[in-house]
Amino acid sequence: MDNTNFDTLDNKIIRLLTENGRMPIGEMSKRLNVTAPTIRNRIKNLEQNGIFKVSGLIDPSKHGEMITALVAMSVRSDGKLDKILDKIAQLPNVVWAGVVTGRYDIIAEVVCVRGKDELYRFTTKTVLKIANVVRSETFIMLKSRHNWLCLPEDVEEI
Repeated sequence: MDNTNFDTLDNKIIRLLTENGRMPIGEMSKRLNVTAPTIRNRIKNLEQNGIFKVSGLIDPSKHGEMITALVAMSVRSDGKLDKILDKIAQLPNVVWAGVVTGRYDIIAEVVCVRGKDELYRFTTKTVLKIANVVRSETFIMLKSRHNWLCLPEDVEEI
């Protein structure tokens, strides 16, 4: 599916699942006035094409030790920024990473379920293992709204 096939119905389906990821297909069908097979087919196509993914999210404010932070990094890319981005995105504790404009090259959202010691290890050891990172700055989230997030894949227990 390319962008030309991504239409209003796809957006409406995603909106409903954003509100309630467990909404039954039958209820979506009634609310959108389309058949259940159409909904199922659309969701399947969105998932297969990497446009949409259903996942469980956590509210970090409900977990006493959990710290979320944005780690901004300046990197020496030597024309390999995509490879460095991939490396950073695969680090433990990283939820997502992206190339940005401004004084930094890459920003990553980091989740540490065991608190500040885990964040300290991440910023002083893990990030520094990537030789291309020449400078970083960490912004700890003190309070946020609507900040439901995915746990990084390497987190096994909260």
